[in-house]
Amino acid sequence: MFAARLHGPGDLRLEDLPPPEPGPGEAILRVERALTCTTDLKVFRQGSHPALGSLPSPFGHEVAGQVVAVGEGVKNIAVGQRVTVGNSAPCGQCVYCRRAEFSLCTNLVFFFGAFAQYARVPARIVELNLHPVPPGLPAAHAALVEPLACALRAIDAAGVGPGTTVLVLGGGALGLMLARLARLRGGRVAVVDRHPERLGIARRLGAAATSSAAAAGELFAPGPDVVFEAVGQPGAWEEAARVVRPGGLVIFFGGCPPGTRACFDTGRLHYQELTLRGVFHHHPTYVRQALDLIAGGAVPAELFISGEVPLSRLLEAFKLMAARQGLKYAVDPWAD
Repeated sequence: MFAARLHGPGDLRLEDLPPPEPGPGEAILRVERALTCTTDLKVFRQGSHPALGSLPSPFGHEVAGQVVAVGEGVKNIAVGQRVTVGNSAPCGQCVYCRRAEFSLCTNLVFFFGAFAQYARVPARIVELNLHPVPPGLPAAHAALVEPLACALRAIDAAGVGPGTTVLVLGGGALGLMLARLARLRGGRVAVVDRHPERLGIARRLGAAATSSAAAAGELFAPGPDVVFEAVGQPGAWEEAARVVRPGGLVIFFGGCPPGTRACFDTGRLHYQELTLRGVFHHHPTYVRQALDLIAGGAVPAELFISGEVPLSRLLEAFKLMAARQGLKYAVDPWAD
């Protein structure tokens, strides 16, 4: 089979490898579509990720495909079924899992290898986070469940409900997902981004749109109830804390570069009783919810997928993303 493997910073190679065989509890997918992600782009540039393991490593984590083989003991999924994958599964036993803080699990198992013709899914993910795709749902749409699950968890953490005023800093795929989900919960939403095409998508998803956080803040005097930072830069973290209303909540959703720092006005944090919270990753429950939202059309998956490329042009898709051209690209590993 052909598969993309990461060998180091900026060193992603398309290789001809033996197809994987399933171990106990595992499943092998014939990949229909995989989606690019800004996390993939970061990992590609850095050449490493805490969950990636030793190099060279399989690459990509948003995927849908057909089960072509299962290992001993698999009972919840059958050969021939179309499925989508939540890219991790918690252990259920550590101190954080016992507190239902599954994204902090000390023994999370991750899936990598979406950018390939066939992919092996670890046993624990097969058990907890492999989901049948509803008939008729395009594979590229089904592959969107993993990032949408992350956004769902952030919306829940923020307690967004009817009438909540919400400002989203960043109009990338996840920022736009946060905006759509907040609107579905009844929130009044504005999105800030510098790129007109992304602001146009935000409007189609039901949000007001602006290129300035200050201008957006005026929509929600004395400031928004909730600010989601979805840029992943320290300056945006600081801006989020500046524009939220007294008593408001900031969700730091975008991961900043390693080793960076952000500075906040301690007087404002204390005397205006701000709450600053980081939210990372998803839980299996949110993956199931995300699939239902996509299958039901509440989240229009087509707005988040900017084009399709064969696996041989994966690097071109990353270059487009780095230039802020498009949101996500669907990768067809079987196309010429």
